[in-house]
This record gives sequence, C-alpha cells and structure tokens, in this order.
Amino acid sequence: MVKMLSGRVIAAITCFVVAAILAGCRQPTPTEKQARLLAAENVELKQKLAGQQARMETQQKQQALKLQQAQWDLSKCRSRAELLQKDLEKGIAERVGDVTAKVIDENSRLRKEIQRLQSELKKPKPEPNQP
Repeated sequence: MVKMLSGRVIAAITCFVVAAILAGCRQPTPTEKQARLLAAENVELKQKLAGQQARMETQQKQQALKLQQAQWDLSKCRSRAELLQKDLEKGIAERVGDVTAKVIDENSRLRKEIQRLQSELKKPKPEPNQP
C-alpha cells in the first residue's frame, strides 16, 4: 500500500509539475486595458493610412492635371511651329519669286540693249566730214 500511495503521490506531483510548466509557457491573455490600447492604435493607424491614401490620390490628380496641361501646351507649340514653318516657306518662295522676276526683267532689258547695240554695229557709220 505504501508503494501504491507513493506511486500516486509521485504521479500527482508529476502532473502538478507538468501543469505548472504548461501554465508558465502560455502567454498571458491581454487584459482589457491592453486590448483597448491595441484597438485604439489600430484605429489610429487605419486613419493615418486613409489620410496618406487620400494625399496620394490628390497628388496623382494634380500630376495628371499638370501632364494634361503640358500636353496641351506642347500641342499649341507644335501648331505654332507648323504655322511659322509655312510662313517661312511662303516668305522664301515670295522672295525667290521677286528676285526671279527682277532677274528676268533685267535679263529682258539687257537682251533688248544687246540687240539695239548689235543693230547699231551693223549700220554703216557715216564718215566724218573732212574739210
């Protein structure tokens, strides 16, 4: 009987020790105060995240507007450059036309002058009167 009793005592002590070890390994459950603090911190972090997302969306919209304005400005500049190029080509064509017309007129005048001079050369010259 003593053997049986001491076996039971040893078994009880072993169970007690195992239970104590298991109880010590467990993390204590958070208290209500800790749970409230964690919940408040989570809410605060969610609000900060929402604020950052809103700022990012606003910045994206602003960048999109800036890009759209830059594209519009670029389009206007390209149109203006095309107009200036056409005006330049037209001005060059007009100047070349003016110069060509003047050269043709001068050429025509010179041909007439050459013909007149050739006809004068072909005419016999009167001999000078000798006394």
